[in-house]
Amino acid sequence: MKPVGLQLYTLRRPFGEDPVGTLERIKQTGYDEVEFAAPLDMDFAPLAARMREIDLDCPSVHVGLAEITERPARVFEVARTLGCRFIVLPYVDPKEADWRAVVGQLDAFAGRARDEGFRFAYHHHHFEFDNSRGFRPFDVLVGESDPALVFFELDVFWLKTGGEEPKAMIEKLGSRVKLLHLKDMTAEGNMTDVGAGVLDFPGMVAAGRAVGVEHFFVEHDVPPKPYWPSVEASARYLGALA
Repeated sequence: MKPVGLQLYTLRRPFGEDPVGTLERIKQTGYDEVEFAAPLDMDFAPLAARMREIDLDCPSVHVGLAEITERPARVFEVARTLGCRFIVLPYVDPKEADWRAVVGQLDAFAGRARDEGFRFAYHHHHFEFDNSRGFRPFDVLVGESDPALVFFELDVFWLKTGGEEPKAMIEKLGSRVKLLHLKDMTAEGNMTDVGAGVLDFPGMVAAGRAVGVEHFFVEHDVPPKPYWPSVEASARYLGALA
């Protein structure tokens, strides 16, 4: 399966100690892309230069809600430096969220992002599928945001944890799904390396391709030390997929 990317949150500890060396090893491991998740105040220029030298693409970057609302100019500067085409909001704190107000913020930022040459997507977790407040936040995000502006980065593990079938959700949202996070689940419901669990990756990847998913990223929120065997195992599995 080519190309395949890696969400840098997976290797946040090695990256924090040696950013350039981590990016180089990611490329050597067999990944073609990375998705950034790093503080906006980093100096991204030398990292971007090295990625260009080793042909490691960075199509998207994760930035928080406060950053896109309070520092949009810096967000665009970082995304442009890294060569991103997508800006992704990784989550909204469910304890504080007025979800309908959030939708307004997302639409506004997504419109500005489009004017700057980027597309905007929302990455969910499981709590967006909780209906304890009489509605599911995910339904508000999908149903009330502008479909021409707000896209989605679906996470197959968190979909399953939230009670959804990942392949069915990919097919349901169709062309609004532009990016996909690939992480596997054990029979007990824990996160594991791609290919080591029970999720149907051939089916999910095929569904993603059918609806026009542009980028697939491996992610493991809690890979066991020393971290690298996890990302290597996922790369091997996905490399064998047609």
